[in-house]
Amino acid sequence: MRILLAIVALGLLAGCKHRPPAMTDMRVTYACDRAPGMIVEYSGETARIVSPGSNEEIVLQRKPVRSGFWYENPRYSIRGKGKRVTYAVGRMVPMVCTAS
Repeated sequence: MRILLAIVALGLLAGCKHRPPAMTDMRVTYACDRAPGMIVEYSGETARIVSPGSNEEIVLQRKPVRSGFWYENPRYSIRGKGKRVTYAVGRMVPMVCTAS
């Protein structure tokens, strides 16, 4: 019986998404395939997107993910791993951006 409970518990844990360590105090400039680019400031549980030449600042909250990172708010999201991110705005086709 204990073995069965242990197997069930391990199965449940394996399916859970975990939160990798937060990216802290980083400022990354990205070049995007269909946009002039963006600067993202990562700080703990949030990421702020600043577009060059714009006063608008977009604040995103970190979400759990199996690997890489994912930040979003109701309209915008960035999700990636390493130097590449996918940047989505509403229902538009997502852009691929690379850290420069």
